[in-house]
Amino acid sequence: MAGLPDPAGTRAVLIGVGEYESLPGLPGVVNNLSALRALFTAPDLLGLPADHCTVLDGPVSPDEMDRAVASAAAEATDTLIVYYAGHGLVDEYDGTLHLAAHRTDPARVHATATPYEWVRRSLPRGPERRLVVLDCCFSGRALNSMADDGIAAVAAAEGTAVLAAAHENRVAAAPPDEPHTAFTGELVGLLSRGIPGGPELLDLETVFGTMERALRAKGRPVPQGAFRNTARQLALGRNRAWAPPDVVLHQPPRAAPALGGGGARAVLTLSQEVCDQIVAHAREEYPRLACGVVVGPAGSDRPDHLIRITNVAHSPEKMWEFDGLEAVRAYQRMERNGEDLVVVYHSRPEPGAYLSKLDVAFLDEERTGRHLVIVAIPHPDSVELRSHRVSDARIMEEAVRVVPSRQRSP
Repeated sequence: MAGLPDPAGTRAVLIGVGEYESLPGLPGVVNNLSALRALFTAPDLLGLPADHCTVLDGPVSPDEMDRAVASAAAEATDTLIVYYAGHGLVDEYDGTLHLAAHRTDPARVHATATPYEWVRRSLPRGPERRLVVLDCCFSGRALNSMADDGIAAVAAAEGTAVLAAAHENRVAAAPPDEPHTAFTGELVGLLSRGIPGGPELLDLETVFGTMERALRAKGRPVPQGAFRNTARQLALGRNRAWAPPDVVLHQPPRAAPALGGGGARAVLTLSQEVCDQIVAHAREEYPRLACGVVVGPAGSDRPDHLIRITNVAHSPEKMWEFDGLEAVRAYQRMERNGEDLVVVYHSRPEPGAYLSKLDVAFLDEERTGRHLVIVAIPHPDSVELRSHRVSDARIMEEAVRVVPSRQRSP
């Protein structure tokens, strides 16, 4: 479940180098820093005290960058955020990513720029949750060891996320007629406006996914992202465009009859955040059927974390079918994190959140105890939600209870 950082225990380091002695200038960088600082200190977003948000700009040296990150990592007890905007350069000897400083010489990258490795080494000295945002060319190189031995080689820490503006072999975009660089401009706009129909808290997974789709649509460099376990649930603030959805929760009578026999009333409890995420996914995919799962701690029957899964059915406006590879990845995540599948959900673009023959076939005896949530969307402004479960081979409609979201992850 998404959680807001504790401002008292959070430190942010915003590094931006827009002027250089030997490289082209990047005038949008100074605007990036001022905008992000304003957003990170805004009470409805991260709400950081001003002295917890360090800004380095102007003639910054590699030594100053390293000291600022190391100092923030030592002080932070909850969350560490490191942001860099400027030129990304590649050492021609070993292909590693370097972050350009004011006096960086492109002919002597190894000696005059900051190796990304310096940033990575500081992360384990900090708190359990860490976010690194790199708005520079070739920034995907910060993630390129994932193919070998997993994200531990990238982040070297539990609960770390790395967001990069471009692929490891691609340049980032800095449109000369816009106030910000492309990647940071998208982030600033998203946090400033919010995401209509999105969740109450802007978790990293939602933020990154929304940015990725927007940048693709504009034909700009596709960002890269990597998340270590709970890092994807870190929230960057409340969604300024969020409003409680107009959702009709169908409630069965106390002694609801079941398909295949009688049964007592059962209840599915959803947090407001998870309910919003299910509805937001259904609205985004309309008129196609959205589908996915919600997982939670093993044995708890508590749906905490939503995982969207692509609908690969031949007729996605009428049927739903999980993408096999994405489903396998979801189960692998559950196994790694000690989680169970609690809810399977899908939408339908017509009135009535009722079971179809496909749904009945899905709810077989082997899925006893799981919940199937159906979201009916006759049109994007109307939502009906029902839940069913299997108990002792009987399919029962159950009550749905929505409770306020917790502000922080456990």
